[in-house]
Parts: sequence; C-alpha cells; structure tokens
Amino acid sequence: MSDSDVSARASDFDPQQLILRAKRRRNFSERFDSFSDAYVWVLAAIVALAYLFSAIFGLIFALLGQGIAHRQMPTAVWTLQELSPVLLALGAIYLLRLLLNLGPVAVNAAKADWWLPLPLSSAALRGSALRNALLTGIFASAFIGVLWLIVLYGLAGAFDPLLAGCALVCFALAGIVLASAGVVIQSFGQQRRAQRWIGRGIAAIVAVLVVFWALLTAKNQWAHNAVETMAGSVLELPAWICAAAILLALGVVSVWWAVQRNRHIGSRSLRSSGESQQRVLGALMQADGRAGTAPSTAAIGRRRPWGRRITANLPVAWRILVLRWIRGGYWQAAGGYLLLVMALAATVEQVANPLSAVVFYLGLGVLLTINVSRVIAPLLTQRQLTQHLGQPAVKLKRSAALFAVIYSAVALGLLTGGLGLLGVAHRGGFWWWCAAVVVGSLGVAAASLGHAQRKERDWESLLGAATSDATVALVLFSELATLVRAVASLAPLFALVLSPQTGIAWPLWMISLLFALPVLRLLVGEFPRSMRR
Repeated sequence: MSDSDVSARASDFDPQQLILRAKRRRNFSERFDSFSDAYVWVLAAIVALAYLFSAIFGLIFALLGQGIAHRQMPTAVWTLQELSPVLLALGAIYLLRLLLNLGPVAVNAAKADWWLPLPLSSAALRGSALRNALLTGIFASAFIGVLWLIVLYGLAGAFDPLLAGCALVCFALAGIVLASAGVVIQSFGQQRRAQRWIGRGIAAIVAVLVVFWALLTAKNQWAHNAVETMAGSVLELPAWICAAAILLALGVVSVWWAVQRNRHIGSRSLRSSGESQQRVLGALMQADGRAGTAPSTAAIGRRRPWGRRITANLPVAWRILVLRWIRGGYWQAAGGYLLLVMALAATVEQVANPLSAVVFYLGLGVLLTINVSRVIAPLLTQRQLTQHLGQPAVKLKRSAALFAVIYSAVALGLLTGGLGLLGVAHRGGFWWWCAAVVVGSLGVAAASLGHAQRKERDWESLLGAATSDATVALVLFSELATLVRAVASLAPLFALVLSPQTGIAWPLWMISLLFALPVLRLLVGEFPRSMRR
C-alpha cells in the first residue's frame, strides 16, 4: 500500500461522524426505553385514579356527614362546591412549583456525562429534553385535572361527558403553558425567585379567601353573587370553551418562547435538573418521600438562627431533635394541617360533624407518624452518634421516643381542643378525652419509631416474588404496618367522637395499649428479669 493511499484513508477518518453514527445507533434503544417508561407511568396513573375515585368519594361523604346530624356554625358561609375553583388554582400553582423543582428541562446522568462535554451541537439533546418537559406538564396537569373533576362531580352529583372532555383539553393546554413557563424561568436561572413569588401567590389567595369570608359573614350581596357566579361557571360549557381558546393562544406563544430560550439553558442546570428528577423518581419507586421532601440547604440556612435560646439549656440529644424540628421546618406540616382542618370545620357548611372529625384524626395520625419519624431518624439509624455524643444507643432511642410522645400529645390535644371549642367533639368526660389522647400519642410515637427505622425496599423483587393477589396485599400491608398501627391506636378517640354517650369499650383500650406497649417499655425501662420469668 502506497503512502498516498494511507494518507487518503487517514484523511477520510472524521471523529465527529463516528460520534454521530454511535448516537444514531443508540436512538432506537433510548426511544424504546422512553416508550416503556411512559407506558408504565400512564398505566400506574390509571390504576391510581381507579383507587382514588373511591377514596375521594368516601372523603366527600365523610366531610359532608351524609346521614349524620352536624352542627350549624354561624361562621360557615362556604360550600365545598364553591371552593372548587380555589382547588383548581392551587393545583396549577403547585404544579408549576413541581415543574420548577424538576427543572423542567433535564438530562440524565448518562447523557450528561457522555454528550455534554463533547464539542457537538446539543440541539437534538435539548429538543428531546424540552419535549419530555412538555409531556410531563401535560400528563401531570391532566392527572390533577381528573382528580379535580372527580371532586367536582362528586359534589355536584351530575356528570356531563362533553363538559368533562372540554375540561381535559383545557388541563392539557394548561400543562403546556406551565411547562413552557418553567422552561423560560429555568433559562434565566430564576427558579428560586419564582418559588418565592409562588409562595406569595399562595398567601395572596389565602388573603382573598379571608376577605370574601368576612364579606359573606357580613351578608354582602356583591360577594355572594361573585362566589355564586364563580362556582357556577365551572359547570358551564361556554366558560370552558372560552378558557380553551385563551389557553391555546397562550400555549402557542409560550411554546415558541420556550423553544427560543431552550438553547440558553446551561449544562450545569441540565445536569442538576436530571439529578433532581432521578431523586423524585427514586422516591416514587421506593414509596419513600424522605429524599424528595427533605428541607433544602438554603431553607435550613435561613432558619439557622432559630431555636438557639430555646435549646441552650437542653441535653444534647434533645437539642438535636428540637433544632431539627425547627430548622427543618417539620413543624409546618402539623401546624398547617391543624389550621386547615379548623378553618374547614369553622367556615364550610356541613363539615362540623363527627365523621369529618374522624377523618381529621386519621389524617393527623398518618401525618404525625411520617413527620415525627423524619425528625427522630438520625438518633435511631446513625450508630456513630453514640460515639460522637458519648451516650448509649438506648438513651438516644429513649429521648427520641419521649420527644415523639410529647409532640404527638400536643398535636392531638390541640386538635381535640379545637374540635371541642367548635362543638364538633362532645365536651363531657374530660378525663376520658385526656386518657384517649395520651394512649393515642403513645401509639403514634411507637409507629413513628418503627417508621423511622425502615430501610429501602426493592419493590421489583418484593412484588415480583408475589404469586397471587393475596400475597401482593400481604406485602403492601407489611409496608403500611406502621401507619396502620398509628391509626389503630387512635380507636378510643374515634369512639368518643362518634358515640360520646356510650363510653369506650375495653377492647378498644386493649388494642391501643397493645400498639403503645413498645414505647411504654422503652420509657419505663426493661422489666426486671424476675418479672419476665
């Protein structure tokens, strides 16, 4: 072979063409993986909607207290159907917040490590990420919209297929608009500022609700007509057609702007957004939201001065727990929930009834179990703390249990006192109520200890090894065992709410004490060996 042939072949070698051929060969497998992932998530959404349909109707039945006498509150000026437009607005706001947390334009770790450092045009990669962001917005908005339609038709008692179809079109268009807005915000790097403005928007909605509530309480006719018009417009087809036309125009403009701004999104933003999406995906696959709902470093930094005076004289284990509770913002979940249920019972018609009180206790029991477990988890799972703090593991676990009991007792006591002031709970039998709150807090604390020590689950192997529906149900029940224990320990409170005159049957006390026994043994200490024999 002559030197001219060798030089010609060497000149024909183009590294860029080689990389492009390798990229085209990977397109088929990547598209197939994307299709399979989309298929799985759509199927999971359909199954979730099937179960949520019954759950939402049951929740509406309990909140309205169908067939049960309810207390007529003089401050109850709303109906649940009149608040449905507010739910729709809040759903759109929280969807935008979710999209900003996800990116929404993102590149996974494999693509980011392989393609972004190369001296190639990333237009195709960015276009694919933009399409995924728009599809995520469409499907998420449609899912939220279907849930809202279930609530609306559950309250209205009538179903119009044409109106529902037009509403779904509006939800899909709204998802495109919100996703495009998220892309534009990401291109400017203003996610944090947008999150702050979203928080202010939620506060503005709450302020408007308070103003309208005050006007309705004062029998203002203008406010009454405005609320009736807004509540009735969601059941009118022309209103949805007009909304679809407006959203279509906004969608065209926003998509064009998002396409123009997509090329300005930096590689670091694409990579970090991909990591955020992977964390959220892992949290969903593991059914564990600890990674996705953990407080951000910026939020902890803002709250760092909080709690110094409160914890100055506390023991070191208690200082860790209280500072985590304050700076991590874990108090906001329970506090917001208590404010929400008290506002519903006081301002919404028919909600002040015993069935809704049971629902409030159920929600608080589940919320406390999850919330407290995240606060006390380091003392139970990080064994190195025993060396750093110079305290045995049993003492740390006892401090965590006592914190969980006190926190649960305060939350349950506040809910019970609020329901008593509103007249939903019977005020007689004060000591029975105190005993039920104490036993319930012990059970919730025991469930929190168990929930905090859960490990990651391999759902594929767990559900793949199941050979029947009964086995699948058994696996799911074992995973939800801690929440079931927390709810079962509140049985005396349920009995007092539903039937305050008949008292509490002794089996209910036995069930609650059985679930509270682990915390009692931990707080009191191990029984003497002679007694165990």
